[in-house]
Amino acid sequence: MTVGEGTVLGGYRLERRLDNATATAVFVARHPTMDRSDEVTVRSGGGDEGFRAHFLRTAELAARLRHPNLATVVDAGEQDGRLWLASTHVDGVDAGQMAERGGVDAARAVRIVAAAARGLDEVHRAGLRHGDVKPADIRVAERPGATEHVVLTGYGIARAATDPVTFPAPEQTAGGPVDHRADVYALGCTLYQMLTGVAPVRGAPVPPPSQSNPWVPAALDAVVARATAPHPHDRFPDCAALAAAVEATGGASAAPPVRSRRRATVAGLALALVLVIGVAVSIWAVAGGEDRPAPDPAPAAGTRSPELQAALWGSYAYVAEAFPNLLPVSVAGIGHAELTPCTAVDANLQAVSLDVPERIGRVMCLGNGEPIISVVVECAADRTRTSPQQASWVVGGGERWSRPTGSGQLRWGEFRNTAGASVGRLEVFFDDAPRNFCRVQVNGRTSGAELRARWWPGAPL
Repeated sequence: MTVGEGTVLGGYRLERRLDNATATAVFVARHPTMDRSDEVTVRSGGGDEGFRAHFLRTAELAARLRHPNLATVVDAGEQDGRLWLASTHVDGVDAGQMAERGGVDAARAVRIVAAAARGLDEVHRAGLRHGDVKPADIRVAERPGATEHVVLTGYGIARAATDPVTFPAPEQTAGGPVDHRADVYALGCTLYQMLTGVAPVRGAPVPPPSQSNPWVPAALDAVVARATAPHPHDRFPDCAALAAAVEATGGASAAPPVRSRRRATVAGLALALVLVIGVAVSIWAVAGGEDRPAPDPAPAAGTRSPELQAALWGSYAYVAEAFPNLLPVSVAGIGHAELTPCTAVDANLQAVSLDVPERIGRVMCLGNGEPIISVVVECAADRTRTSPQQASWVVGGGERWSRPTGSGQLRWGEFRNTAGASVGRLEVFFDDAPRNFCRVQVNGRTSGAELRARWWPGAPL
């Protein structure tokens, strides 16, 4: 029997494959009786009787688990010699996709890994072990007006002992006794990959993530070091302790490095976006607002090598520093609400080099279209304060805002792009000194009022 899209297993109709593994295949599938989609994992071969018994017994134990950071097992069985497992489906992006685009900012990585660790701790408390924790097993879903939802998938149920492991702990490689601390090791490697965008080298000590990403604070270096210690007894005793240690760091970014020579890598980004949103730029409240080259912003203390900075933001590092939880770690990374990629642009939203500092630094990041089309962050290199001025688009509303992180002003409305379509816009201004020289402009496939209602409540500003 060949399993693929359209195959029916246990009443589930397989609709779309999610992975490219060989031993197992994961599909989005329609529930046989309810109007919903679940995930169905299919083992390519049923294995021997011992593995079959292990699979069904483990599935039964896993089905009893209920935790907000775990996918819930809802059914399992065997059909035509193939073992299958159904679990709840979370529609989102996985941490592997985030990592492969340059990594995730430290604060977001902290939230995601801490949530996954809490879910994994629940698995361990039930006497189970995941066996192959990796970024692709962590699903992240955006929730309008709330923090993103993190779910760990897979419990090692469909894995055979001979299946390859993405991040094998030293004791696994050596063929020694293995317990839940091997999952702690793998989750530490997962955190490293999320922070740096690259996986640690198998069989080698895991280096401090700050060596590859200078924005990673020293406290997270220490967490990764302990989680990936060669000897199990030197690691965190369990995933609850790992979650607590990760959260205790806060994920605050380290000081940004100095400017380096870097060319813009997404030359066509701005052109594509102009076709969607058109050029509708508000007037800046900065004396002599014309664009012209300006001196480099003064580098902050604790800078690191130009070679490392070349992979990050170039002379626009001060813009990213002001919004570490909104913008990604690097121009190719993934920021809040799947913002990626980013590039430096001019007043007409045309891509410019990251090498050349401008009086007004503009960074544009593409959204996923649900509903964000783009986010444009504009900051004055000389830190001159900006405030709302007459807009070249129709302003439909505005208000003062105040949060524990600061205060400022909002305004929203719509404009027509070059194709004549209506595009919603939301602008954010700031009172606090670390950001009052910047403006955040959000453009979306909905009204400005909807952006205010859906995007703003969960925005990390």
